[in-house]
Amino acid sequence: MTILNCILLLIVVGTKGGSDIWKIEILPDGNLGNLKNLGDVINTANAEGFPFINNESVLFFSSDGHTGLGLLDIFGTIKGDDDEFVDVINLGVPVNSNKDDFSFTMNSNGITGYFASNRTGGRGSDDIYAYHRELVLHVEGVVTDAINVKPIPNAKITLFDDNNQQIAYMLTDEKGYYQINIDRNKDYKIVASQEKYIDDYRNFSSKNLQTELKTITANLILNPVHDVVKLAELNTIYFDYDKHNIREDAALELDKIINLMTNDYPQMVIRIESHTDSRGKLSYNDKLSIDRANSTYDYLISHGIAPERITEHEGFGERRLTNGCEDESDCEEKDHQLNRRTQFIVVKME
Repeated sequence: MTILNCILLLIVVGTKGGSDIWKIEILPDGNLGNLKNLGDVINTANAEGFPFINNESVLFFSSDGHTGLGLLDIFGTIKGDDDEFVDVINLGVPVNSNKDDFSFTMNSNGITGYFASNRTGGRGSDDIYAYHRELVLHVEGVVTDAINVKPIPNAKITLFDDNNQQIAYMLTDEKGYYQINIDRNKDYKIVASQEKYIDDYRNFSSKNLQTELKTITANLILNPVHDVVKLAELNTIYFDYDKHNIREDAALELDKIINLMTNDYPQMVIRIESHTDSRGKLSYNDKLSIDRANSTYDYLISHGIAPERITEHEGFGERRLTNGCEDESDCEEKDHQLNRRTQFIVVKME
């Protein structure tokens, strides 16, 4: 007989079978009432007995009527949403044997406990055995974006053993979370992958862990793949001699950049660098290149690009020529044109 939460579990002989398990409430005045048979899920035409309820309200009992390994076996119960018993589970070896196994108990830690058995190898007819339960171990973690540190849903998580053989795979949930059950005393590798990201992996081991440990954490961080084809659309734009206004051909290129930053890479951040050719005074060219950087910046901002996505817009005058067209050099106009430019440098992207 076991007492828990003002409930008594009783063993009554000759109801549905050899003996059944019943429950009865202890009323506030100390009297007993509401006697109830636990029903066909628990009780069979044979004998059920030795009921015990652990701290998680799971009922354990012994039976020789449910499918088992021998005579009396120890079973655990499963409840449904309405708190009614829906199934029983044989605890299996090493708790159960081909002989009688009964009187199962569990300590408050949920890991250790005792049971009795008359199995072969004991010291007498019925012996008391202690057990130490190994908890289910799992690896879990969150997959995040390396740029914005946001979780990545639907990332594929693949688990490999120490022979690089795939064991399991799953997709992360909307919070980038995953959890996979694993065996103890083994080495593993876990890989996260997602389209537009570079794979990340972790090697870890479940060897030499305390049996109380239930979780190994392996967070994974994915860096976005830089789309070379898309980045090629960040073309240099050019200016007329001694001018800083945006030409029609330059506007077309800037519109491509706006589309790229708006639709393809909404987290992209860039830097603007503007230049001049070598003709004119150094101080004048410095100012002219700054005007060109400002014109480029103003165009992007006026077309919806947030200012914080452009870290700098600087002018370098004639200090960074792309060719040998320095002062007093004999260069054609098309060569000078290559130096009158604004370039775009990607600072970060998603």
